[in-house]
Amino acid sequence: MLQRRAGVLVALLAVSLSPSTAAANGVVSHMHISDLAVGHLPAGELRALLSDPELVDIVRAGSVFPDSGYAADDDYGEIAHWEPFTQSYVEWIRASFEPPYDSPEARRHVAFLMGQASHGLADQVFDSLFMARVDQFDGDSSDLDTGAETWLLTEHDPDNQIEPYVDEVALRDVFEGSAYIDYAPTTDQLVYGSERIVQAIDALYAVATFAYEDYWVQMPWGATHYYEADEVPGSLPHIATFVSAYWQALWERLHGRDTLAAHVLGTWPEDGAVNFEVTRERIETRAMVAFGHGIAAETLTDANVRLFGPGDEVVPSSARFIYGSSHANAVLVRPDGDLAYDTEYRIEVGTGLESIDGRALEEPFSFAFRTRCAPDALDECPPLPEPWERPEDPMPPPRDAGTRPRPDAGPADAGVDAGPAHEPD
Repeated sequence: MLQRRAGVLVALLAVSLSPSTAAANGVVSHMHISDLAVGHLPAGELRALLSDPELVDIVRAGSVFPDSGYAADDDYGEIAHWEPFTQSYVEWIRASFEPPYDSPEARRHVAFLMGQASHGLADQVFDSLFMARVDQFDGDSSDLDTGAETWLLTEHDPDNQIEPYVDEVALRDVFEGSAYIDYAPTTDQLVYGSERIVQAIDALYAVATFAYEDYWVQMPWGATHYYEADEVPGSLPHIATFVSAYWQALWERLHGRDTLAAHVLGTWPEDGAVNFEVTRERIETRAMVAFGHGIAAETLTDANVRLFGPGDEVVPSSARFIYGSSHANAVLVRPDGDLAYDTEYRIEVGTGLESIDGRALEEPFSFAFRTRCAPDALDECPPLPEPWERPEDPMPPPRDAGTRPRPDAGPADAGVDAGPAHEPD
């Protein structure tokens, strides 16, 4: 009977979400990332707004809004993942309300915007940094979105079940009035999507414990590292730090006082990191720069994003988005070949890179990192993390052990200031 019940619930989940949601975070993870991100905000108007008990579930509803389009089998889902929609929503709010956005309606829209934006950035960081590592260490990330949902729900039990919520008339107007989007869903489709995504959330809560062990055994590296703070790039807590910075950039955008240069959200590896991987075929040689604005794809050229080695010699490399959007926040940089051991490199973003609204950096932005040492020189260098070895018989921790503490093992690539090893992509 338990197996039959699990099968029915999985079937419900399958009809609630389309296969196009297979890559990236699951819907409960998205709500939880937003919950975590609020805790990283400094005290002030934005943190007070997003912490308002009347708005918490609206932030969560915004956090699953992009995937509601997949649930409704409507094109608005993919569109709502990206900066053209986010920028359209920012412009609509600015045209519809006045700062400090303190009316009840304005506050609801700001909360929903922040949730929607959280979703888009979280998927870019997760797919660029964490999902790529699951492919490398576990062999296949195709079930990662659902697997991570079962791990999160079983091990951390977040209180993220919500009622359907969408301001369908306003959001239809956002689509219709956009200078960046040439599609608009009907209000009926928006309402339908909000209902279907809640069905998917309820199904996940019901089935998580039944599927938990299977996904854990299938992806033990992912299961062990998905909730490891900022020691593992793209883990849920690590993503939340980027989302919090993004929200602050959006708050400035809403007030018309933002600049592209001021809103580099963060990098991977961090400036000054050590133990960066040298072997190009490993995913740890992928670096990332995240911006608080959508970057125009046509300006993402090798001339505008460059990798420098010793003596400021240009190192052949490529810069791209994780997927094919015309505007994205996360820029990925990877060398074309292996790097040298124990060598400092620097990534520079030039003034030719432009945001979705045509603005450019006023001066170049750069960050530096140092590669790991050669095997015969480890005694003179920062310690490397223990290499990951897949257990012969992977098994999750006992269910009655409570919330699983962070394990010590597992690769975390580049560190910071010779401290615990951090990881670049």
